[in-house]
Amino acid sequence: MMNFLIVGCGAAVGAFLRNELTLIQSKIKIDFPVITLLINITGAIALGIFTAQIQNGAILLLLGTGFCGGFTTYGTFNMELSQLWFQRQGWRCFWYFTLTYIFGILGFVVGIHI
Repeated sequence: MMNFLIVGCGAAVGAFLRNELTLIQSKIKIDFPVITLLINITGAIALGIFTAQIQNGAILLLLGTGFCGGFTTYGTFNMELSQLWFQRQGWRCFWYFTLTYIFGILGFVVGIHI
């Protein structure tokens, strides 16, 4: 039961921060989901740092599973990817997919080594 609360608190903060940052996307005139891309890369770096540095299981649940899980977004990524596909923006779709996965993995590795 306690793990549920720990993860939930971290996820709530992460989701709130993601929502606030996502509002920036509507204010900039870029026809590419750059904010979600940056959120997911930043979250991967943070998860790498937390995984490498935190030995306490409860704190890792709070920051890794909770915060990073709530902050990063696989659902929004898939929605935006699908929108690009259905708008027949094949190259943007390809680059969004490729950059998200490559920089997500690299970000995690960089985070572990920081």
